[in-house]
Amino acid sequence: MTHAARQAVTSLYIHVPFCGRKCAYCDFYSLADAGPQWVDAWHSGILVELERLAAEAGGAGFRTAPLQTIYLGGGTPSSLEASLVASILDRTRQLFSRSPDCELTIEANPESLRGSQGRDLLLAWSEAGINRISLGLQAASDRLLRQIGRSHRVQDAVQAVNMAWEEGFRRLSLDMMTGLPDQTLKDVRETLDLILSLPVDHVSSYALTLASGTPLHALMERSPGRFPDDDLERRMTHEVKARLEASGFEHYEISNFARPGARSRHNSVYWQADPYLAAGPAAASYLGGVRRCNPASLEDWLRLVEDPGQGPLGLRTLEEAVDEEAARVETMILGLRLLEGVTFQRFRERHQVSMDACFGPALARLEEEGLIQRDPAGVRLSSKGLDFADKVWRALL
Repeated sequence: MTHAARQAVTSLYIHVPFCGRKCAYCDFYSLADAGPQWVDAWHSGILVELERLAAEAGGAGFRTAPLQTIYLGGGTPSSLEASLVASILDRTRQLFSRSPDCELTIEANPESLRGSQGRDLLLAWSEAGINRISLGLQAASDRLLRQIGRSHRVQDAVQAVNMAWEEGFRRLSLDMMTGLPDQTLKDVRETLDLILSLPVDHVSSYALTLASGTPLHALMERSPGRFPDDDLERRMTHEVKARLEASGFEHYEISNFARPGARSRHNSVYWQADPYLAAGPAAASYLGGVRRCNPASLEDWLRLVEDPGQGPLGLRTLEEAVDEEAARVETMILGLRLLEGVTFQRFRERHQVSMDACFGPALARLEEEGLIQRDPAGVRLSSKGLDFADKVWRALL
């Protein structure tokens, strides 16, 4: 039995598969302009699935109360009516309860927080218990935002952050992207200038991933010269790291930076390969050493949710037991995403075997190549390893 199979489960992810339109880089499961009947059906289905999650976790003897983190992701959760968010969070309190300092995050697009309606939405979120907002800025350039299919403009993001701060939200995160078509180092610097002028305590900086079937992937095939080459993209990443660290942000995960005390507690659960619950179409959970994933189809998910014969968690179409060898690899690959790395003690406590017994030769090669650093406490990525993390992952597989 793996460490995850014995551990308390205190985190919940809820997938909201609705958005106004698909961004040009997005390959997450989401539906653009779904009618209100689909939103209502999804809401009803989430309430049923939450009951099933509580039943299975309780029946298997897992301690799921109180929840320490809840994360509403998507899609665009901020597109939901506030009453639906409140209803879902109230149900989580009834089924699992929440710790007094529970981190409740909602993802939001800046255009959702315009004007008086945006202010009303923020007030309703606060009343429902939301205390952390993750906003998708992506770039401080209207030109680039149009290029990647975003619905907001730079000024919308500025107003959204300032409005959230005015309404009492102190946990504010912004996403930014590098490697975009026609993006320059000057663009990245201007995005950082804007972020550092705003009252945010967390920044996620992602290099563009060109997922097959997306408009930006098609653009790359037609016009590869419009995308930054590896050297420029590396310079962009180094610029992000240097500027944010110089401004008091801690680089704590490959793509994430936080002011002191402002790390994403929910996402840290993933990076530490700890168990978590998840609800909604395409949502994936990890419980008792088993990974499960809901169907990436609202209709298929609803049919299974509404089938009384499915039983707790029976609606999963993918269920994969994570054997001990795979669990050790996950501990290393996910843990090395964190700048603090993986300690020898944590690895032994989790897997009842030493790290060197499992990965000794691979770690020796990686250290020799300068991709990892090793000290008496554990191993972590080096500065070079941050640039070539994929090479580290391949060596550990």
